[in-house]
Amino acid sequence: MATLTQTYRPNLKRMAFIKKRDEIIERLIPRRCMVVSTGLILAGLSIPVLMMLQLLPSTLLIGLAGFLLAVMGTFLLLFFCGEV
Repeated sequence: MATLTQTYRPNLKRMAFIKKRDEIIERLIPRRCMVVSTGLILAGLSIPVLMMLQLLPSTLLIGLAGFLLAVMGTFLLLFFCGEV
């Protein structure tokens, strides 16, 4: 028995639509490095807020850790954006 093969004929309209759709999806999904740096900033800013609400003990070491997280996240955000 012989197998039947079909020839591949590309559809130009479909190819153009797929390329546009892929470009839109790439623009909407943030890069992983940007998500991590923004998460560091939010974590660094939430530590002093939790200290102010007295959910975390107010110590200098925890406050310094929050400050360092915010600074590191800000630097990474600027670095990945291409500003630094």
